[in-house]
Amino acid sequence: MHKISISAAALLLFAVPAFADDMKNMSISGPKPAAAASGYQFELAGPPKSAGAGKSIVSVKLLRGGKPVPGAIIVQSRADMGPIGMAAMTAPVKMLGEQPPGTYRFEITNGPVWSKPDNWAVSLGAKVQGVMQTVTGSITVKLQP
Repeated sequence: MHKISISAAALLLFAVPAFADDMKNMSISGPKPAAAASGYQFELAGPPKSAGAGKSIVSVKLLRGGKPVPGAIIVQSRADMGPIGMAAMTAPVKMLGEQPPGTYRFEITNGPVWSKPDNWAVSLGAKVQGVMQTVTGSITVKLQP
């Protein structure tokens, strides 16, 4: 029994480097690899708007090369007070949709969390068609309670 497992381990020691060399010469088709996610950025699309009851509407553009990226699917969203050293203080974020194309709107319920105007970090993750890696970014925005 020990001879079989030692032989299997020896086979792996020789097979894995050869397999890795073969992989270097292969081309990848389909979605772009992780490095292709660079060049994307999130940018505030205008000042936040009060929605009453301690809620703010924040519009964020997803850009690549200065042009809007429509049709992305927002898969992660978080609002926290990291810019003032309190990242553990978070507020609920609700996706409101894309309007206009390439601009994504969010409702942030920050009023019950903090009772004065202050800077919040809005961190987002988006899936973009043709890009394997999730595009991530963060913006800082001053929200009213």
